[in-house]
Amino acid sequence: MTNNIYKILGTIFLIISAVIYTSERVIEKISVSLVNAGFASHGTSVNNEPNYPGFFGNFFVWFFFFLGFLLLAYGFPNNKK
Repeated sequence: MTNNIYKILGTIFLIISAVIYTSERVIEKISVSLVNAGFASHGTSVNNEPNYPGFFGNFFVWFFFFLGFLLLAYGFPNNKK
């Protein structure tokens, strides 16, 4: 494979990692907002603080980030002969 393919794959994996991480945080925020609005609490008192997952909380987030970084770094060296 050429260096451009590694750069493209690395960028795709980094973007996927960011999308997964962001979507987890957005879903958690929506979930807490629904409970605070009273739609999902059923009259019980629940914890109203969002419990955001950490960076290493989801295997795929850090794995795709690491894989994307490696592929991107591998795609940049160029051989000048």
